[in-house]
Amino acid sequence: MATLEQLSNALVNADRAGDIEAARALAAEISRMRGGSNQASSGPPAPQAIEPQQADARDNWLGRADTFMRGAADTMSFGLADEIAAGGDALFNPIFGTGENGGSVSERYERNVKRQREIDDQDAKNRMAERLTGQILGAVGGGVGLAKNGLSATTSAINAGKGLAGVTKASAMEGAILGGAQGFGSGEGVEDRLYNAGVSGFAGAGIGGALPSVTTAASGAVKGAIAPLVAPFRPTQYTDKALATYLRRSGKTPEQIAGIMRAAADDGQRMYTLAEAMGNAGQRALVPVTRTPNDARQEVTDFLVRRQMGQPQRLANALAEGFEAPQTSDRVTRVLTDARDLEADALYTAARRNAGAVNITPILDRIDETLSPGVNRVVNPRDNIGNDTIEGALARVRRMISDGNSQVTDFNALFRVKLDLDDMIARADAQGAGNRAHYLTQVKREVDRALEEASPAFRSANDMFATRSRVIDSVADGQAAKSGRVRAEDSIEQFNSMTPDQQQAFRSGYVDPIIADIESHAMGPATNRARSLTTPKYEQEFQAFAAPGRAEQLGNRIGRENRMFETSNAALGNSRTADNLGDIDDMANFDPAVLANLLTGNWKQAALTGARQAFNAGKGLPPRVVERVGRSLMETNPEQALATLNRVHGQQASRDRLRALILSSILQGSNAGIARLP
Repeated sequence: MATLEQLSNALVNADRAGDIEAARALAAEISRMRGGSNQASSGPPAPQAIEPQQADARDNWLGRADTFMRGAADTMSFGLADEIAAGGDALFNPIFGTGENGGSVSERYERNVKRQREIDDQDAKNRMAERLTGQILGAVGGGVGLAKNGLSATTSAINAGKGLAGVTKASAMEGAILGGAQGFGSGEGVEDRLYNAGVSGFAGAGIGGALPSVTTAASGAVKGAIAPLVAPFRPTQYTDKALATYLRRSGKTPEQIAGIMRAAADDGQRMYTLAEAMGNAGQRALVPVTRTPNDARQEVTDFLVRRQMGQPQRLANALAEGFEAPQTSDRVTRVLTDARDLEADALYTAARRNAGAVNITPILDRIDETLSPGVNRVVNPRDNIGNDTIEGALARVRRMISDGNSQVTDFNALFRVKLDLDDMIARADAQGAGNRAHYLTQVKREVDRALEEASPAFRSANDMFATRSRVIDSVADGQAAKSGRVRAEDSIEQFNSMTPDQQQAFRSGYVDPIIADIESHAMGPATNRARSLTTPKYEQEFQAFAAPGRAEQLGNRIGRENRMFETSNAALGNSRTADNLGDIDDMANFDPAVLANLLTGNWKQAALTGARQAFNAGKGLPPRVVERVGRSLMETNPEQALATLNRVHGQQASRDRLRALILSSILQGSNAGIARLP
């Protein structure tokens, strides 16, 4: 039987070896022997029932490394590392055995969990730095893992380009989930785990909701403080950051912006810049370029002025091409009339050559319907009352084809009467004598019928002449449709009922006065001639009247002209106060207050005034950055713009990913700490 001295030595050795169970068993045996021994027996007195100080077997580099690893595993496993380790040990150790390895799986699991937690408690007391470092790095690794595997709602919101509100919502939701998971894994027992999960989940939601705003404010404060100091020495980096901000605000991808610029170039608007393609964000970004002193200010201003001065010509070309009407309406009318007359001469000549005798009786009957009993008066006047203009005109026509006894039967003679009758009708219309023209037109129809009956070829010639005349008349119809007094619905209905030739003549008559209005406007960079083309009437009619396949292109070109004017107006128009203040600030390089304070011996005030002036000079982006931003926004080459935007977009994406990883790591680490408080 072992003596007390032997048992004490064995206890010390077991404690050094880290065998906690053996040490407890030896301590219990020593206590039992002391209680049952005879105090009066010989020999040295029994040692007191105070356990000797146990040496820390993990106080070495291997133990500290294990402590670090256990801390990392604790946060990465949401506090379940001890249960996982205990379960693995219980499953892989022999199921049957004796002593410490004996018992069922659940018994071994409970024993292992207790041992794992005792080791964690010992590490937390004796190796706090190693364990805490492991927990922090474990939280970072866990957050990075969630973010990279697409399991972080916060990361997904940032990558999707959502604003602060969207990221805050996602972060609060993720914080609640992570906090609940950490709380559940850090508890013991069902009730304790559920309680910890609820408390930690609520706290995690609060932390997650506040974290994006806090980090954004802190980041903004730091960047704002160092930007004036660093930007002058790293202008390229800050230029790219500014462009990345404008790109994000535009809501477009680099490919979309380059596609917009390519479409403008294909439509003949190669002066369409990156600023316009980015939309309002790009336009507003030009304001500080033209309103603050920098080397690109004059360059950008001159470009915008020259471009706006060329707007009338560009719009005139766009309308002429959109309606396929390069000539004026007067020119088109003359060309169509000459072509019609030339063709008519040939056809009417052939008709006269093959014509037979004409029957003018129906013509006389039509005239006599108005003149009767005027015919008798022509032969035997019964009074001295003169004819009115209608009677006089009809009587003249009657005398040209009959003298009361004989009648014209020659086709050529009646054809000449027809030509004279055409002139009479034209003069009556020009004089405003509509009624006289009406009666003469009725007679003309009878003359045409008589000629057609005498020569079938004349009918073809007449049809051709009428068809060509209707085309010529369509030019005037188009001119009338441009008037604001004509409803778009009515003019569109009229246009749709025309033949293709008539529609093209209509287009020429319609667009010619519009082009004339644009070209007659006052010149100047502050005048937007495209604005008048965006009325609801024009928008409807342009879509209906434009040449086939040209309506969309025409609308796009007009829209771009409006956008280019908006850019010029935003950068150069409105109040000149900002320009004046910038010029004054540029010239005021020395504050006389500094010299006055120096001369009066007020060194402190002089220093403060100088520091304030230096701070004011450092506010905002320096001129070198503004200059580079301005030149980038004035880029008109789509491929160069795409290369620039892809570069800044990639840099911004990298910064967003880094921001997402940091937020996820902080979120997981903070929730791991919160979960252990309950």
